[in-house]
Amino acid sequence: MPRFRRTKYLFVYFDDREFLDIRRLVRGEAVVIPLRQILAMSALTGTEHVISRPGLDLLLSVPSDEWVERSGEDAQALRRLAFQGLLLSEEPENSLREFRRRDEVLSSSQWNVYAALFHFLTKWKDVDVDVHATEEPPEPDEVAREATATFVQAYGPPPRHFERAGRALSVTPLPLAERQGGVWETLARRRTTRSFAPEPISVEDLSLILRYTFGPRGYSRVTDDVVVLRKTSPSGGALHPTEVYPLIRNVRDVEPGLYHYGTEGHELELLKAVGPEEGAGIAFELASGQAFVREAAVLFLLTTRFYRNFWKYRRHRRAYAVLLMDAAHLAQTFYLVCTELGLGAFVTAAVNGANIEERLGLDPFAEGALAMCGCGRPADREELDVGFLPYSPRETVI
Repeated sequence: MPRFRRTKYLFVYFDDREFLDIRRLVRGEAVVIPLRQILAMSALTGTEHVISRPGLDLLLSVPSDEWVERSGEDAQALRRLAFQGLLLSEEPENSLREFRRRDEVLSSSQWNVYAALFHFLTKWKDVDVDVHATEEPPEPDEVAREATATFVQAYGPPPRHFERAGRALSVTPLPLAERQGGVWETLARRRTTRSFAPEPISVEDLSLILRYTFGPRGYSRVTDDVVVLRKTSPSGGALHPTEVYPLIRNVRDVEPGLYHYGTEGHELELLKAVGPEEGAGIAFELASGQAFVREAAVLFLLTTRFYRNFWKYRRHRRAYAVLLMDAAHLAQTFYLVCTELGLGAFVTAAVNGANIEERLGLDPFAEGALAMCGCGRPADREELDVGFLPYSPRETVI
């Protein structure tokens, strides 16, 4: 007799929307009717499934903390739910065995259920965001203006940039302090680059980027088993769970390919040799069809080792948010290092995370993709440069 258990990483959503009545449409009547449905989704698959109310009742009749035996029609219905990843089954089919493994990884690595919902149900796979894939695309400035005008026409203007606290008791003007040189100049020059020249970057520049962005700068031994690292970016609990995988296309004296950066020994670990053109195609796929990434000298795929963080913050509601913050901290440090080296840089979260994980051979329930950075020699003209003007507090009017 088959045994079943409900996964704890299960979510049910009651969806109400309007729906065009197809049967009446074919008779020439355009009638919108309400559509109310129950959607069940599991972090084990990241896929929504429509289920009936009896199906929901049957699903909820199976506990999540013990295996139960079912027979007859109930067993057949539960088996269908198990193949959707909504239930766990002890049966030997490969997909059911894989769902049991994923559930065990999530449970043993201390995932919070809400974080698992967000991460696994918002992950992209095979998404292409390029909407201007024509042989002769219009000028980038024209594209930006037309797209913005169309968007504003549909949704109205954006909320204003500047907000005042309506409940403020008083307002105190601050001195307009200015600094020159050093980090102040680097911050002023920091920008996003999406147009790259064909010249390679040097292996020294790549080494500096990796070491000063992702490498350790110091350590402290807390106990025999626990060592804390210090890096140039902060990390929740000083755990530094982010890993980086460089996809190298155009670096002098470095074979093009997909690598892992070994921070312990400051080393590039070759995972697969990939030619520059093939690398451009891989970058385009992983960046969800964003064309500009194909010209970057190096792409840096940022992933996170979940249990590295959840080991300390066990099933904590805020732990996953900290993983995203860690990647964001590293992205800004990456920008500043590249700016100091005279390189153009970008970061994007519009990535096909599932594709990245497949390319890297990762178990996505243990280590998952978050974002992509990239850099290279900036082109003479930045295609998406909007021509920023200086802003001066209390003088500039927008």
